[in-house]
Amino acid sequence: MLAMAAPRTWTFKQGGTFEGDYYSSGTSAVVVRKDGTNNIFKIADLSTDDQAYVVKMQTAQKQARLDAEAKQMQQAGMIEFTSDLILNFPEKIRDQIPGDGTIIHKRGWMDATFEYFNGDSGDQALLFSVDDSTGHSFDYCLVPKKLYKKETVSGLEIAAGYVDEGTPNPLADVAFKLKHGDKVRLFGYCDDSGGFSWQTLDNKRLSQCLFHVEKIEIIETAAEKKAREQAAETP
Repeated sequence: MLAMAAPRTWTFKQGGTFEGDYYSSGTSAVVVRKDGTNNIFKIADLSTDDQAYVVKMQTAQKQARLDAEAKQMQQAGMIEFTSDLILNFPEKIRDQIPGDGTIIHKRGWMDATFEYFNGDSGDQALLFSVDDSTGHSFDYCLVPKKLYKKETVSGLEIAAGYVDEGTPNPLADVAFKLKHGDKVRLFGYCDDSGGFSWQTLDNKRLSQCLFHVEKIEIIETAAEKKAREQAAETP
């Protein structure tokens, strides 16, 4: 969390002011600290300027948390995936075990903006496109609709569909609710065995490389972004 902001004079719509430091806030209330005491006020009762300030502080704290999380993941050996990295440095997204040549896919994350679902997702998985943190489009992000047990026979992993009928993947419901413009942090790994191609139309990269999504964290919905921008534009 960020350190407390500088002292501020808060103004209420119904009149009156309060001197204190912004500490934290939620969807409907803000915590203002004064002389070591937390004071809770409804955001709706604050002036327009103060409401915009709360949104600004929320954004700053959220970004600080995301940056700290990214630093921790990097220290743990995870990597940030972008289409540039996958296209130009595919060796960085996987490791090969010396001796037997086994490929290990590195885990990591991709900060992205949800674009749309691809029409060929089929019955087995959801496929969707995003714009990564560099602004390049990436196809395809994959979320399986079902989870299957894994079974190894004589050293070989049996195809999941042959082991059981699978159970619904709750992550598929999360993915299906994504809207155009939602900012997300996707966790998982990339499988580039299908290759990576470049298409110049609209600076869009189309790929057979799959980003296997194992977790989705909503950073900011499109609706939240619109509200934040409107608050920032308020005179």
